[in-house]
Amino acid sequence: MAKLAFFDAEHVERVTPEKSWRAIAFAAAGVTALLTAGYEVFWRGKGLEAGDYNNTESLWAEARRSVKPDSTVIVGSSRIFFGSDLDAWEKTAGERPVQLALQGTSPRVFLTDLANDESFRGLVIVGVTVPIFFTRDGGLRADYLDHYRNETLAERADHQLMKRLEAIFAFLDEQSRPKRQIKIWPMPLRAGMEPRFDPRKLEALGPDRNAHLWTRVERDERYREEAKEIWALGLSNRGRPGPDGKAPPNPRDMLPGVLGEVEANVNKIRARGGDVAFVRFPYEGAYTPAEDAGFPRDVFWDRLGPATASATVTWHDYPELQGYVLPEWSHLSKSEATRFTLALVPILYGEIEKKRNAR
Repeated sequence: MAKLAFFDAEHVERVTPEKSWRAIAFAAAGVTALLTAGYEVFWRGKGLEAGDYNNTESLWAEARRSVKPDSTVIVGSSRIFFGSDLDAWEKTAGERPVQLALQGTSPRVFLTDLANDESFRGLVIVGVTVPIFFTRDGGLRADYLDHYRNETLAERADHQLMKRLEAIFAFLDEQSRPKRQIKIWPMPLRAGMEPRFDPRKLEALGPDRNAHLWTRVERDERYREEAKEIWALGLSNRGRPGPDGKAPPNPRDMLPGVLGEVEANVNKIRARGGDVAFVRFPYEGAYTPAEDAGFPRDVFWDRLGPATASATVTWHDYPELQGYVLPEWSHLSKSEATRFTLALVPILYGEIEKKRNAR
């Protein structure tokens, strides 16, 4: 029987070099530390800060699990997300809301989730960005709900570890990752290609999802103008056919179904002793004609309150909610968000009380 070839191979002894492995280990650790420090200094120079947490599915799931039966919960899109100062809200109302708003995402799917939660009987504050609210039931981050329902123990452990690291290192921000930088790099477009709607970093986020507009958006004119260009691109794409070649449905045709869905969810929460209120945050610039003409107030917003018998507050109706700084047309600056929240909360709770007394 023939022997296998590798049995005939010459035996080779590999001698470990006589080196100071301890010194090599210390040198490798030192180089790693220097490179890490350099990367940290570079990104801090770009405005990133330690304690600015990534808006991950696990961070959202942690906030969702913190909802108690009588909690006040905020759902909505980025305007109420960046524009609600939870510290100022707590100081004014005596309670700290749970922040569940998400950028680019309709709050309707999350209102449905709370309505179907038999243990919940609290207050839901719904931030309404009209073009999103009345055309989508979810949006870019609707899958956060699935993560919350199916999150594994390993994912929870990973999240807790990352939170501790994010409290120390600024460079762990998703914006700084090489993959993200390559994706948003302004490379020349090939023939037939169109610019991609892909917003850059806009927010800074605390451990309980208390968010505010990133200060670089306020201070860096070039970065701010890039944000406006991206919003203008998104507005120009609205109503265009999707990848399947089909035009999106007419929002007016969707309106009866949307109002019926929201009314049913509000009634579920109210039947358990809870309540729901709706709020519109300020906007300006290119968003004004897009929202005011594209989604006339009397057709969309003004029908929401009567359909649900809920309190509704829009910045258009109150001088105290007007005249704020919105660096890139759509979101309040950090300091203005605090001032706006202090003005909004008494008005909102007063309207909620009026509606309760009128029912």
